[in-house]
Amino acid sequence: MAHRKVYLAVGRTHTRIHRFDPLDGDTRVVENVPAYAPGYTAMGAQYRGDDTEPLLLAVSGNKLITVDVVAGTLREDTVEGLPPHAKWYDGDTSPDGKSLLVMGDPEAPTYTIDIAARKAVPGNSPGGGRWDDFSARPRDGHLFAVEGDNGDLLRIDPERNPMRTVAARRVFPPAEASTSAHSRRSYAATFFDQDGHFFAVDSAGNVNSLDLSATEVPGKAQRIGGGKIPVGDLEVVNGAGRITPLPVRVSYDEITVTKRAVQAWESGDPRGKVYSVELTLTAAPKDGGEARDVRQFRISFDLPTVPGAKAVASGVTVLCQDGKAYLEAEQDQLLSAGASRPISVQITVPGDPRALPAEYPLDGLKATRLA
Repeated sequence: MAHRKVYLAVGRTHTRIHRFDPLDGDTRVVENVPAYAPGYTAMGAQYRGDDTEPLLLAVSGNKLITVDVVAGTLREDTVEGLPPHAKWYDGDTSPDGKSLLVMGDPEAPTYTIDIAARKAVPGNSPGGGRWDDFSARPRDGHLFAVEGDNGDLLRIDPERNPMRTVAARRVFPPAEASTSAHSRRSYAATFFDQDGHFFAVDSAGNVNSLDLSATEVPGKAQRIGGGKIPVGDLEVVNGAGRITPLPVRVSYDEITVTKRAVQAWESGDPRGKVYSVELTLTAAPKDGGEARDVRQFRISFDLPTVPGAKAVASGVTVLCQDGKAYLEAEQDQLLSAGASRPISVQITVPGDPRALPAEYPLDGLKATRLA
């Protein structure tokens, strides 16, 4: 099971959940889920079907924290057998979603939590180092992590004691700490997509990817984008989820895009509304800096997850999945540094026309330079 977006736990205390799209760096706090003052880590995802976002399971002391991002609820339950004052770092759910494996200090036992029974049993120790998350490769279930100090790719085997071994040395750049007080310098969130591409996010929000679809490790990881994901000076402390692959390129090089509503009219098949909007793309960084030529680009925005919702535009390839529309240049379309160009888009939204808004909100609108 996988979705377009995965999840980050951000903030060592007063932890908040952020949805994260690894393809374009779109990172947004889940506003309806409250902050948890004591903080939680060692997070995993319990999937509940293709059309529903997963439950997130994490730990804080001897408490199991259950986060429902759809309902906006956060629940804590005491776990029998889990040490009450332990500090936790790594965690992930089993493939069937029935248990959560959590890890703390290097020489201390790991624990497997039966999620339904709220009981924990100890296991082998994790081993030394500064690696704060692990993730299972889909094709074989092997667990991988990244050492923050030197970028070693680690293989985590729960049957070994200690569990940690080095799969390949210095594959990733050393992790960076965030600017928040007492931040760890670690790789705090890791994910796989269904094809076996491995993503690792450090405490400061730098994102790296590595193709682990084959048996051999293919050299060095690639750092994505020229900056960090937008979590401010907060610390990324953990992650959970598995990524649905898409045939689009990864880039976080955000450029300027603005919107203008043109008109809207009712549609008959499907019943709803069609919104005509004009997007203006400018070959300049969104947050300032030196403007550069743009030859290829991608525009993305939120789209309702209802049958029949779609976006149409000329001169671009349109892909819609998991509540987002991606419009990507079909070929080189030179836009000189600082110059702008309009793109006309029609968005179809099924529903009762009387209940639909007069203008389409275009939440999550962003543009990315691909070349």
